[in-house]
Amino acid sequence: MKYTIKELRARNNFTQEKLAKLAELNPRTINMYENNIESLRNASYKNIEKLAEVLRVRVDEIFLG
Repeated sequence: MKYTIKELRARNNFTQEKLAKLAELNPRTINMYENNIESLRNASYKNIEKLAEVLRVRVDEIFLG
């Protein structure tokens, strides 16, 4: 099953700021990934890996389009 970043963040009770800090990303990046699917599609694989690790899912479970 694929999930959006927003769904996974909510499931883990993270704010955008908390997720950004844990994934070592800018909070604006998290907001952009949640609200602009093109941004997520163009995200670096490194960022997707960081998010997957923090959100405790496989990379392929993150909605990529």
